[in-house]
Amino acid sequence: MHKNLLMLLTTALTFTSTLSMAEEKNIIKLPLVEVIATQNSLTSGGVEQAQEKIKSIPGGAAVVDASEFENTRATTIKDMLDYVPGVFAQPRFAEEMRLSIRGSGLSRTFHLRGIKLLQDGIPINLADGSGDFQDIDPTAFRYVEVYKGANALKYGASSLGGAINFVTPTGYDAHKLSGRIDGGSFGTIREQLSSGQVVGNSDYYISASNLHSDGYRDFSDQNNTRLSSNIGHKFSDNLETRFYFTYADINQELPGSLTKSQLETNPKQANATNYRMNQQRDFNVYRIANKTSWYGDGIEVNGGVYTLQKDLYHPIFQLIDQQNSDYGIFADTLLSNSLAGKRNELTIGTNLSMGQTDAKQYVNNAGDYGALTNESDQNSKNADIYLENSFYARDNLALIAGSQFTYANRDYTDKFLSDGDRSGEKNYYGISPKIGAIYSIMPDVQLFTNLSRAYEPPTFSELTQSIPGVSGLANIKAQESTSFEIGSRGESGRINWDASIYRSMIDNELMTYSLGGSSTGVLNADSTIHQGLELGFGAQILENLMANEDSVSIKLSYSYNDFRFDDDSSWGDNQIPGAPKHYIRSEARYKHPSGFYIAPNVEIVPEGYAVDMANTLYTDPYALLGLQTGYEINKNVTLFVDARNLTDKTYAATTGVITAPTSTNQAQFIPGDGRAFYTGLSFKW
Repeated sequence: MHKNLLMLLTTALTFTSTLSMAEEKNIIKLPLVEVIATQNSLTSGGVEQAQEKIKSIPGGAAVVDASEFENTRATTIKDMLDYVPGVFAQPRFAEEMRLSIRGSGLSRTFHLRGIKLLQDGIPINLADGSGDFQDIDPTAFRYVEVYKGANALKYGASSLGGAINFVTPTGYDAHKLSGRIDGGSFGTIREQLSSGQVVGNSDYYISASNLHSDGYRDFSDQNNTRLSSNIGHKFSDNLETRFYFTYADINQELPGSLTKSQLETNPKQANATNYRMNQQRDFNVYRIANKTSWYGDGIEVNGGVYTLQKDLYHPIFQLIDQQNSDYGIFADTLLSNSLAGKRNELTIGTNLSMGQTDAKQYVNNAGDYGALTNESDQNSKNADIYLENSFYARDNLALIAGSQFTYANRDYTDKFLSDGDRSGEKNYYGISPKIGAIYSIMPDVQLFTNLSRAYEPPTFSELTQSIPGVSGLANIKAQESTSFEIGSRGESGRINWDASIYRSMIDNELMTYSLGGSSTGVLNADSTIHQGLELGFGAQILENLMANEDSVSIKLSYSYNDFRFDDDSSWGDNQIPGAPKHYIRSEARYKHPSGFYIAPNVEIVPEGYAVDMANTLYTDPYALLGLQTGYEINKNVTLFVDARNLTDKTYAATTGVITAPTSTNQAQFIPGDGRAFYTGLSFKW
């Protein structure tokens, strides 16, 4: 022991002596380097983490960074997701959209069906599966995740369309103070202010915005106020909890659809009936949620609860007055271990939700309450249990298998009995298995494939049809489908891509049919096919063109949509109406090192598409030219201009869907905006 101590002292003296000699000989010393660990939220990952997770999905998925749309007049889901192939989002009125992924919910021309919407992983849809998106505020998000079809299993989505998750910043990736003011054509003005930072073991983020627009068309005013916020606390390096609060006050006039001749003559006009009846869609919504995450050795556990309260005032053909109360609980666990000496990851999760809607309908007296015509309680209960296992047979080959069990209950209590009792209850059970594989040719280049099932119970809009002679809930089956997909994604050098080919064979697709006279209802189609090609492509094609470090880049999104009936007894092999066969978005962007950029863009629908199932009434093709330009005054302040439809093209942004027209001049066309210019100033510190 004395010898070891002597050796230690000798070594220490020698080291000290060497340091002294180094100082005397003026040996150059390395500067002190301070390493600061980057803090991240445990409950809400950053955009880089989300992009990395995409590589474990054996099918179509995308992450859209807010930088892609923040310096634009981004007010709708279309503005955020227009360059994601397979997503078709077109404005109807104000911020109400026609939203479809791979042809999901095409016959649903109001609100939403077939896609699960989430904010920070917490459902936005009502418990029966329907949803709105006017309370989505593009200025409040850090990024958006899109999972198509069964690739949305991680969120317990079992529908054909999949899921879209809008992710807000936290104090870990937000600016201490940021904001913007923008406005322009059609009396549009928007103000937004946000703040976020870390305070000790806690952090917060809050964003508030207000938007007013007179609208391109007559009777299309909107006034929307939104608040998005969250506050988190870390109990340790492995445990964090986060509370979310969202509020929106949405007020929008509905100018309605036009005939094709009205569209071509004066697209700014409102439908006379919509104007006379003062049709609107106004609602308040509150969402409160909690999510807690814990990370251990080879394990990640997430869980939380949420509630949603929504009040709807909606004068249309009648005045719809509804109060919604939804509640839910969710949990998932990721186990990372080894199986047969190979890497293995197992995900198990569940989503439980219930909702009650107090629904009333009145005679619409130009936006005022008339006589009561309907009253009901609509109760929904849902349970989703899912699991997925990824086994890495080789370092570059993952084999994925999973399944989801879905239970849905729809309980309708008729409280307006003067026209008979239409009370009823329906239960739906479904299992949605999937298998897939990912093969990495190289670290940043992947091939993928999957085979999956989807199961989609109907919403109350499908079940509570006013069909003469029918009591109780309509006899509507759940929509079921089998889908196959193959594709590739990656980047190499200056190019990146995301490509998929898919085919979905659908039984009982929920479709709108004519029931004779003016009556319509939703029935299940026999068999339909949705198939297509999705291509996203980007490249930096030039650099050092007019200055050192300047660049020219391009991006392209192309969707080929072949949605058709399959030997249907009424419609044969006709195209399913509502979406174009080809949809193209493209942009070329020049960026100068001074901070200046300019980016012309196009939107092209080269062929008109059917409005009716008989395939006799069509839209016209169109091409729109736009331009974005701006200047980064410094690292904190940016000035931008967003010009749209520069040629002032008259076109139908979207349409209604009908069985067969009673005349060639039905009011089924919804005009897109004419030429418009917007400018804005954003800042961040």
